[in-house]
Amino acid sequence: MAMTQEEKLARREARKQLRQDHIEALRINREMDQAHVKQLTITIEWKKSRTWGSNPHAEVRVEYYETPRNSYGRFEHKDGYTCSGCGYDKESTVIAQVFNDFLKYKLWAMSEEQIKGNHGSGDEGPAPYGITNYDMGRGYSGGIGTNCYYRIAEYIGGKFEHVASGKMFDVYRYTDNESGESNSE
Repeated sequence: MAMTQEEKLARREARKQLRQDHIEALRINREMDQAHVKQLTITIEWKKSRTWGSNPHAEVRVEYYETPRNSYGRFEHKDGYTCSGCGYDKESTVIAQVFNDFLKYKLWAMSEEQIKGNHGSGDEGPAPYGITNYDMGRGYSGGIGTNCYYRIAEYIGGKFEHVASGKMFDVYRYTDNESGESNSE
């Protein structure tokens, strides 16, 4: 017996949903399995824009913890972090992009209760402003003010510091605590 048009459509939608769920699960697994960061050094260069004033252009140097397969640690460099516009904190936006690329594993190591907090979602909990928890993910918010990242870093088990600045540049460093553990215990 042939399927009706409605049955075909329902099956197509079910397959589409299964594919989307699979892609989402792979993304979450990638975030949970990120290499553990020992230190991030974020260098921000401010470039003039006729429309938006000064815009941040950031790059990051990442040092990872040693692992049994890699006895002397590992380094990585990534650039291309930028934003423009007005009416929000652009510096914290590029910092959030870096944290989301390299430190999401810290958030996945925390329980649902630990991730709740003062981030505008209306849920009560210990997490500082700027840590977000949404339906299928966790992350760090941008546009919230760079000062929020001092408390966020402390909460996830590290230290965030402003190490250098000049007329058109800033350098920040995130250093993980010595044990490499987060507040997830």
